[in-house]
Amino acid sequence: MSESRGDRPNPTSVGQLRALFREFDFRPRKSLGQTFLTDANIARKIIAAADLHPDDPVLEIGPGAGAMTHLLQDAARRVLAIEIDPTLAAILQEPPSDRLQVLQEDVLQVDWPALLGREGAGRWNVVANLPYAITGPAILKLLEAKEWLARLTIMVQVEVAERLVSPPGSKARGLLGVLVEAGCETHLAFRVPRTCFWPLPQVDSAVVTLEVRRPPLVPPSLEALFRRVVRGAFGTRRKTLANALAHSAEVSVDKAGAEALLEACGVAPERRAETLTVAEFLCVAEHLAAHEEGA
Repeated sequence: MSESRGDRPNPTSVGQLRALFREFDFRPRKSLGQTFLTDANIARKIIAAADLHPDDPVLEIGPGAGAMTHLLQDAARRVLAIEIDPTLAAILQEPPSDRLQVLQEDVLQVDWPALLGREGAGRWNVVANLPYAITGPAILKLLEAKEWLARLTIMVQVEVAERLVSPPGSKARGLLGVLVEAGCETHLAFRVPRTCFWPLPQVDSAVVTLEVRRPPLVPPSLEALFRRVVRGAFGTRRKTLANALAHSAEVSVDKAGAEALLEACGVAPERRAETLTVAEFLCVAEHLAAHEEGA
């Protein structure tokens, strides 16, 4: 990456980034978990991992000061950047570009059909440096948009990355990993040390790629019930599946009913949630649907 893009300071240079923030009277806010990528090589590696085509539209979440934004403009047809901070949103638009649209909004509140629908199904590529404080909710929000997405390349805390790619039986496997696996094929691309950011965060990061499955492992008609079952199963991780489901407000069955659901799927009631595959969770959801319809 060159030292500047036109008259724009280089956001991967800590010195130039500090000067840019002084110009805009901006200070990173701990309450928003604001920390900025300052390693140009990592920015290029993320763009490479995204495997963009020149005709792709790109949705960038958490662009910050633009360490990746202007590289994305060179690699894709257009970039839609969502940034919650008004000062950073203003910084991103200097200098203006007809290939960049900056939307100052909370990603958790976005209306995906209105925002992405004009491009058609499966068109958008997501590149995101997700704030640590909202990583889980942001990923779940992005999954709601999977109809319009082709691929997601996201940078998250390294522990979250490990959960996203963990297989059944892994201690790292949890609610988020199962829900992501149902809709996407996941791959841990590479790790990013904390020294690549300013201000220095307390944790390392990693980049994960998510290829949207078509079709998904869970039919749309069962998505809501599947999520209820998974949330119920992981609601009390130390309990067996039968006890977890029986004590969950998500699943309206007693212990005998929970055992019957699990046994119908060939799942031993004493197993733990992290040992189940997506197919096994789906089977439980299918039998719960039949149970609720017959109730």
